[in-house]
Amino acid sequence: MSSGSIQAPRLNGSVPGIPGAVNREVETLPTRLPGGSSIGPLTEAMPNALLFEVPGVARYLIRDGTSIEVAIAPAADRSAAQLFLDGSARGTLIHQRGELALAAATVLSPDFRCVAICGPSAFGKSTLAAALCRRGWRLIADDITRITWNGVISIAWPGNAAVKLWRDACAMLGWHDCDRLSRVRNGLEKFHVPVPPAPGPAALTAIVRLRMDLEPGLVALPSAACERLLREHTFRPGQIEPLGRGSDHARIVGQVAQGCRPLRLDGSRRCNIHQLADLLSEAMR
Repeated sequence: MSSGSIQAPRLNGSVPGIPGAVNREVETLPTRLPGGSSIGPLTEAMPNALLFEVPGVARYLIRDGTSIEVAIAPAADRSAAQLFLDGSARGTLIHQRGELALAAATVLSPDFRCVAICGPSAFGKSTLAAALCRRGWRLIADDITRITWNGVISIAWPGNAAVKLWRDACAMLGWHDCDRLSRVRNGLEKFHVPVPPAPGPAALTAIVRLRMDLEPGLVALPSAACERLLREHTFRPGQIEPLGRGSDHARIVGQVAQGCRPLRLDGSRRCNIHQLADLLSEAMR
């Protein structure tokens, strides 16, 4: 390193939204997990431990629901390493704690209704969350939401102060200077867009499943559908049994479903994002 160069900060510190859990950047990690079994490409798991690698980016070891170690590949894009640290590795850590890792963009309305927006990739979850944040809502989490149960209600924990949006979504919402924002990873036309964050954890009010292939509208689903939605939109459910958390996951899904209103928001590709935000805002009043 030359005397005038600046070393990038190490990825050490607390895990967002998980008090007591920490990230640690280390020089190396093992290529295999002793006693672990393969559960996917470059991924091995055992009760309370999971090791995975993103080739050319980093290797991650998540243990005991309390720590994530990351070894970044030489000359790797550190923003990409951070992306997988805050996403995939953090989701696994939530599983290890016996909590619910929900693949959702979660927002808090001005009158404190907390809504988890779910759906397959590219259905517009983050774009809808950003549109709501431009009209007074606040962001709980983008991508993966940590949900816990306190014995009475389910709690959604803050995890982000920005949403990840493609350039066209930024333009749709009126952000025309996105080149001044940090990119999700080098070379990708996707940006971290700051939005107002929630002041703290919030009681989960509703889970909304986006659909693109129907006429625009908001449909109230039967209460029995809530458990199905929570299971369908759990982050990487194939990890749960190898991590030894099958019974914990079944229990928390049942607990969260007790007080969570299931909804379906149709027409995510048949109307503009502002109309969808209108529909959801009206339903939460």
